[in-house]
Amino acid sequence: MTTEKQPNNRKPIRAVWVDVDQTLLDFDACAKEALMEAFRQSGLEWDEKYFPIFLSENAKLWDRIENGEMDRDTMVKMRFPFIFKSFHLPLEDPVGFERIFTPRLNTAVHPMPGAIEAMEEIQPMNLPVFIISNGTHDGQTNRIEAAGFTRFIRDLYSSKAIGCAKPDPRFFQEALKRMQKTLGEEIQPEEILVIGDSWKADIQGAIQFGAPSIWFRANRLYDPFEPEDHPSVHPVYSWPEAIEQIRRMIE
Repeated sequence: MTTEKQPNNRKPIRAVWVDVDQTLLDFDACAKEALMEAFRQSGLEWDEKYFPIFLSENAKLWDRIENGEMDRDTMVKMRFPFIFKSFHLPLEDPVGFERIFTPRLNTAVHPMPGAIEAMEEIQPMNLPVFIISNGTHDGQTNRIEAAGFTRFIRDLYSSKAIGCAKPDPRFFQEALKRMQKTLGEEIQPEEILVIGDSWKADIQGAIQFGAPSIWFRANRLYDPFEPEDHPSVHPVYSWPEAIEQIRRMIE
């Protein structure tokens, strides 16, 4: 948990942008539920050893999206043929398997521990909260609503709706324009707090954008890279730690 003092010349935080998977919602738990259901409907025998393989290989694919090497649609098409090779299992119908997995993932709801309580604590701080996500717009909207977060969220900005994915600077600039229109006021990047789990998508994106960030490091066992230190980034491992950091940043 970080305890450093904030610079005296910093601008106050006026808005919060928060990621969904592994930040508000437990992607690991949601993905496991969806994967087991896809195995069941496909007549395949589930083995617990498959899940850490899925997490590792799926992280590599998302890393390629965040590097700009592929888009999400391409990743979805190649995901399970790629992952099933690592399972050492044949997959006769990868399209059909994905068609089971994705809808189930988009309805799976497992909030991260303390996430609802954290949103309740942010609410009286008068900080409007916006979602920024590389997930599908409808899928993330449905999951956020089912998990009970909608009452805390002013709007959701997805890569599909904006036309590019985090950490592309265009994503953050377009999200800024949309937020300013929603709020009816000018807000600078340094007045926005970005909270997310992905170093590349959320945190590097925030650094390039000029926004401070909280790096949510819970459940990040399969990152295929080694992150760097940065003075604008505040690592935390739980939502109570994140709330403590936010309170320091608005004092």
